[in-house]
Amino acid sequence: MDALSIDIDIEKLKYFELEHFHIHSTEILQTDLVNKLIDAEEQRVNKKKGVSIRDSENWTTLESAIVLIAPFKLMPLPERTIFLRDKKSKFPFWYYARLNRNGTLSLPEDFFPLFQRKYLEPLADEKTEFIFSTVEKVDAAAATGKEAYRNFTDYIQYIENVFKLVVDQTIENYVTEGFATVTNGLILLPDEEMAAAISIIELYEKILKRDKIPSLLTDFITLNNDVSRAPVSVDKLISANHLHMGQMGFNFPLSISQRKSLYTFLGAEDKVFAVNGPPGTGKTTLLQSIVANMMVESAIKGQDPAIILACSTNNQAVTNIIESFSKSNTQPGPLQGRWLPEVNGYATYLPAASKTPTELKDINYKKLSGEGIFSKLEQPDYLYTAKNYFLEKGHAYFSSPLLDIQAIVEKLQQRLSTLQTSLQQASTIWEAYQSVAIDFNASYCHAYTEQSDYYSEGMLTETAFGRDLTALSSLEKEVVSYFRNESVFRKLGCFLHIPASWRKRASELRIVLRDSLIPTPTDFSYVQQDILEKIDQKINFAKHAVKIIKEWNRWKATHAIKGNPPANETAYWEKESFKIMGLRNNDRTASSPNCFYDELDVSVRHEAFQLALHYWEGRWLLKLEEDLNTDIFTGNNEEKAKNRWLRQAMITPCFVSTFYMSPKFFNSSRFLQKSDRGVPLFDNVPLYGFIDLLIVDEAGQVAPEVGIATFALARRAVVVGDVKQIEPVWNITPKMDVGNLKKGGLIRDYNDLVYEKVFDPKGFLASTGSIMKMAQNACCYQEEGLAEKGVLLVEHRRCYDEIINYCNELAYNGLLKPLKGKSIPDNPFPPMFCIHVEGNSNTSSSSRYNMQEVTAITDWLIANRQKIEQKYGRLEQAVGIITPFVGQKNNLIYALKEAGFDTSILKLGTVHALQGAERPIILFSMVYGKGDAGTMFFDRDNKPNMLNVAVSRAQDSFIVFANTAIFNKQQRTPSGILSNHVKFITERHLPN
Repeated sequence: MDALSIDIDIEKLKYFELEHFHIHSTEILQTDLVNKLIDAEEQRVNKKKGVSIRDSENWTTLESAIVLIAPFKLMPLPERTIFLRDKKSKFPFWYYARLNRNGTLSLPEDFFPLFQRKYLEPLADEKTEFIFSTVEKVDAAAATGKEAYRNFTDYIQYIENVFKLVVDQTIENYVTEGFATVTNGLILLPDEEMAAAISIIELYEKILKRDKIPSLLTDFITLNNDVSRAPVSVDKLISANHLHMGQMGFNFPLSISQRKSLYTFLGAEDKVFAVNGPPGTGKTTLLQSIVANMMVESAIKGQDPAIILACSTNNQAVTNIIESFSKSNTQPGPLQGRWLPEVNGYATYLPAASKTPTELKDINYKKLSGEGIFSKLEQPDYLYTAKNYFLEKGHAYFSSPLLDIQAIVEKLQQRLSTLQTSLQQASTIWEAYQSVAIDFNASYCHAYTEQSDYYSEGMLTETAFGRDLTALSSLEKEVVSYFRNESVFRKLGCFLHIPASWRKRASELRIVLRDSLIPTPTDFSYVQQDILEKIDQKINFAKHAVKIIKEWNRWKATHAIKGNPPANETAYWEKESFKIMGLRNNDRTASSPNCFYDELDVSVRHEAFQLALHYWEGRWLLKLEEDLNTDIFTGNNEEKAKNRWLRQAMITPCFVSTFYMSPKFFNSSRFLQKSDRGVPLFDNVPLYGFIDLLIVDEAGQVAPEVGIATFALARRAVVVGDVKQIEPVWNITPKMDVGNLKKGGLIRDYNDLVYEKVFDPKGFLASTGSIMKMAQNACCYQEEGLAEKGVLLVEHRRCYDEIINYCNELAYNGLLKPLKGKSIPDNPFPPMFCIHVEGNSNTSSSSRYNMQEVTAITDWLIANRQKIEQKYGRLEQAVGIITPFVGQKNNLIYALKEAGFDTSILKLGTVHALQGAERPIILFSMVYGKGDAGTMFFDRDNKPNMLNVAVSRAQDSFIVFANTAIFNKQQRTPSGILSNHVKFITERHLPN
């Protein structure tokens, strides 16, 4: 609730406004307004209890309520409004108070005031055009002051002191450029569905009332997890190969680290699986593979489809998931596309009711009202059309016009089962081959045998073993003949162990066995039975080897597979390197999948995904026909709600939402009682553990309090993110965190070291934590040499090597493997350079700006527009501009508009403006000037996050505009490291 309160939208709340308000007032004289506000709170409290009649004995009366007070408002001046998108009055500062029906103000429970987070830098909300202060100043102020106050006057004095520390002005005299300060007070009820997060709070409340916390949530919030297993290694991939049944795309196979991560997940039984995904390493492709695999697996079992929910904290991250699941295409042929008309993509968005048709254009969506894709598809007319369309496609694929939908579904499932059996056979045969290869190297050959004769392109061949079988059969006959013709006296002598007899037999048999596969060491037994057993062992081994080799070659030929599983990491990377070089040189032959696993991805596994896709389409048609005219089709009790989700999951295997919306969607209704007027009252019951897999994307950006509750709705979770990229926007202060921990009994007092030694590093704090950090703690896998737990994706394909090498040094200790290659000569600009701009930063409305950099960037874009558009097309879609400060963003927007650029298309703002995105060219305006060195917030605490994200958005060129006096090449700060990766250019020598 603390985090919710820090972003206040007064249009959604109950409030009244007082003219000429004074913060030292202890009484509000307008008691009619006061009582209306407390009445509204009373109504809310009783409605929540299901009580609707005021005179009922169950009615709770309130004599007071906690309110939030804004002591002033800021109104944009007329000359400013022409530049603002948001022309509303702003209320950046609030404090708590208790207000009774007589209008008396008294001490609240929470003392620290609220500074609206969206007006504090560093900034996440790209729409913000006004800056009040900084998070750093709020954090510093939160560390001051007493924890209790004797009276309301002392409390107000504390509020004034905090305001002065944060804003460097007094409340009574606050002014800011571009706005008029109006000393009207706003008295507001803070807790009546203040935002979408109310659904998260309600889910928390219901979880707390349960006797037992759901198992996934229990595992996720367990503080101490000492289990640490190594992920699957390359030599063990074959053992899990049969578990990888489905692959969504067919253009590119999985990378090595993606495959190791996927196979580790498929073979794991743990509930929480963390994937560390640095920029450009294919997190989305891995998620697509997980979804496709679950889709195929559930189709083979023929039971319910898997319910998969992908969540993140903001709409941009959610949109990225939706787009990735919409763009994936299927292999041309009779299985291509969907076998249902007007259906595309594999995901359905679960948006807020306020989302407009324009925002949802070309997106599969489902609103709480039912509006969306399913309201169009689940209709009798569509069912009739879709059945005929499906039958037409099915008849064409199976070359039989006599099949009905049920028969087609069964045949699709049979084909899937055949592919599954085939993949299982591949693992069995290859493991048998590996055993043969080990035994061959260990015992089949001896010192005089040339082992290379048995290999061709690194594989044992049946030809050499065939020659051996002929030779061994002849040798066997020769040995039998020798002993048959040996003299009786020799045999007797050997029987009596006469040395002379043994020596003569040995010398003769050595000649017989010379150059054969039977070595004759000094302790060799020259007994007929022993020799024939050795020959028989060789014959049996050779026959077994030939059998396994033939089986393997036959299996490969059946599935048109050319390559073999790499034996180890080195061998796999050699094949990957060959493929990468082919891609760089546009050699499609070299770049095609040339490894057993890669070939399966784009053939057998993709075919399995296509088959499963159509299997579930057929199942949906049958299920819809069954449900359409029954009472289970409508209503929202638990049985009906689950039935609806299971039916709709047959169309799109993945549902996508923000954490704010997921609790609203995944619940059911339960009858409670009738009201005093006889009206039925219902309770919303969460569908605990109903979701088979919860996917959290961009988890490094998700604050703990936002994401944790949804884990109660799922059985298992894959959490993907990077703690070295964008961090959460923490809405509450460490001081509030400590207070809540003490109130909850989790720490003894405010000096308890558990706070910073245990809760903080594991991500459990609402003021510093993230879902990604918590997932790392809960995950049971850890890469060798990596401090964080979880598997790691390492292949980077977005940026040229010169660009990503900076991020590799800054954040990833050289673990990333750049695969795009070095910048090519015909690129318009170098990959990494800095244009020196003489000038200093200024501050306006609490935000920095640098007009010299604004001018330099505008002039550079004008000068290079033709060159950029010749290479990339429209400039606004090829260039992104990042700056740390809203003031600089606003000045750039104004200047670029004046210069004729379309800033509605151009990505321009803080790193959040390009989260999850990429552009060929990124311009970075640092703003700071002489005298600012050492104070730059992207260097604070040596955190790599901001510059890591900014640089890794650039595909071809990252261009810094800065006063080079701020750089110190000797320091191991983010900017210091950057200065060693960029080429410095003066304004007189700008590339154009």
